[in-house]
Amino acid sequence: MEGYPQEKRSHPLVRAFWVLLAIAVLAWVFREPLMRGMGAFLIRTDSDRHVDILYVLGGAPYDRGNEASVVLAQGFAPIAYCTGSSVEQADKAMGLTITEADLTRSSAINAGTDPRKILPYPYGTSTREEAAGILRHAQHLGADTIMVLSTDFHTRRVGNVFRKRFEGSGITVLVHAAPSSEYDPAHWWNTEQGLLMVNNEYVKTMYYAVKY
Repeated sequence: MEGYPQEKRSHPLVRAFWVLLAIAVLAWVFREPLMRGMGAFLIRTDSDRHVDILYVLGGAPYDRGNEASVVLAQGFAPIAYCTGSSVEQADKAMGLTITEADLTRSSAINAGTDPRKILPYPYGTSTREEAAGILRHAQHLGADTIMVLSTDFHTRRVGNVFRKRFEGSGITVLVHAAPSSEYDPAHWWNTEQGLLMVNNEYVKTMYYAVKY
């Protein structure tokens, strides 16, 4: 209006800069709760109860084998099967053909498990393949309830994959987490292994959501 000074307006790019700066400052101030929340989101487990069979997924054989030993010792399952047909690069380089299933089983036996209570089922090179193989295996053995054991940050994705695969089968799937010996889930961003684990798991989670 004539006779009154016009209000000065900041340029949109300037406003955007200050908004982004404020977001960056808040993210830095609250970085630990945010990072902790990112990790916690990936962990989704069920309450432990007695099941017909424990299945220990391939990968991280030391951690998962040790946790399988604990689950069996606590009486939550009468028998366990270790899955995974992949052979690690280090073993290939030495001319060995030991599978992930065998490595996990060895870890559990070294932790005190009776070898008769944990057996190899070397099937699958991915969570989806393992779910398909375990479904057939559990149906063949007449199981009503199974427990699937994986590393903590894998449990949400593992649960989603298995429940989708087992839908309509009449078999209940429980998911159990094995704690990692290589990172603290409450401070995972402080180690390279923790950073890789969370980053890879979010990529896999998005891949499975889009692909399947």
